[in-house]
Amino acid sequence: MLGVVSSTPFPLRRWLVDASPGLLGLSLFGKNAPHRDGLGYAFLDPLGRWKIFRFGPKALAQGTIPGPLDAPALVLLAHARKSSPEYRRFCGGVHAHPFFYDGVFLCHNGTVRDIDHLGVGLGTDTRRILLWLARRWRPRTPERLRECLAELFRLIQDYTALNLLIAEGENLYALCAYNQNPDYFTLWFRLGEGYLAVASEPADMEGIWVPLENREVLVLTMSGTFERLKVS
Repeated sequence: MLGVVSSTPFPLRRWLVDASPGLLGLSLFGKNAPHRDGLGYAFLDPLGRWKIFRFGPKALAQGTIPGPLDAPALVLLAHARKSSPEYRRFCGGVHAHPFFYDGVFLCHNGTVRDIDHLGVGLGTDTRRILLWLARRWRPRTPERLRECLAELFRLIQDYTALNLLIAEGENLYALCAYNQNPDYFTLWFRLGEGYLAVASEPADMEGIWVPLENREVLVLTMSGTFERLKVS
């Protein structure tokens, strides 16, 4: 997973393909690679319009990332999927992350096995987490999000990880939460000149990346501020 917020527009290719490793490198050569079971990204352009592109397992077959890589963005969420055995039958671009519902974009790393505790539903665990969260997260503030995530932890407990990237409006949120494999289910962030980035692994070699703690939420804003919140 990869997310970026910036005070000035940047081309998508800056983080998707040009950075070393960037999303492309992480998907092909990162931990437990390859991650080729789906590819997607959503971005906020300088005119305030959100756009989303999702592709199936063949998207990375040519060793690059398809779509409008030269498009300018202020906020970016991107994900290269490695499906778990429980959800391997859900293939194709329709099951690629990020998912979108009611103004909320969401990417997820990990597997939730007691997802039925969120109620009856269809699709992957990620899709059902998004539907549950978007319906309860009102108002869309960082503190209310932390309350919703605390409730989510009380409802579901049988998971490998609940690492999430969430975007609404102009803010980006990152949750690091894992029950196992702490060396794999990581999230890192770094502060750059005019931007903030967060990724499953350090996504470039140009700065210092800082790991998030377990059950920690990172709030990133386009103005360059960030806040670290613990979820009990």
